Amino acid sequence: MKTQSKNEAKKLAKAYSYNKEYTDVPVYVIYCSRTEKYYVDTNGLIRFWEKLIGYYVNGVYTSEK
Repeated sequence: MKTQSKNEAKKLAKAYSYNKEYTDVPVYVIYCSRTEKYYVDTNGLIRFWEKLIGYYVNGVYTSEK
């Protein structure tokens, strides 16, 4: 899923992390500098032009430093 803002992406990722299908699975928030959009995905593999913002696991947010 792609969103326009960081807050919207974090809300979406948190909602996905509470879903029973994603129990104990990290849901990543990724920023793409090419499209200037935020992505929410369960695949943590990022490209050179993307930046990992953080991830949710079971509703708990962990910021990437």
